[in-house]
Amino acid sequence: MIDADWRIERISSIICGSTSDDAARQPTLEALAGGEVKGASLFGRLPEISIELTDGIFVVSFTTSEGDPEWALADRRNPDLQRWLSVRDGNLRIEVSPIAPEAPMSE
Repeated sequence: MIDADWRIERISSIICGSTSDDAARQPTLEALAGGEVKGASLFGRLPEISIELTDGIFVVSFTTSEGDPEWALADRRNPDLQRWLSVRDGNLRIEVSPIAPEAPMSE
């Protein structure tokens, strides 16, 4: 989840970003749906994130407002735990919490 500015890049150019108009953004976002993550890296003094997808596409955060970088990465590999990686006070933070079982639906 990126809650700030972002852009989608190829190795040598920007495809679109958070300030692009919907006509430029929508087809690119739709093309990414169902894609696979190849890797992730952090960069900068205040950590921003770069997610590498297949086919040489990158989704990159870059916060331009006051405060911390505004992104979070969810780890949902364990069905019993929820893990989030984010930034708070300029430092990486990992939050871990149990996933509550779903309540049965009553009739």
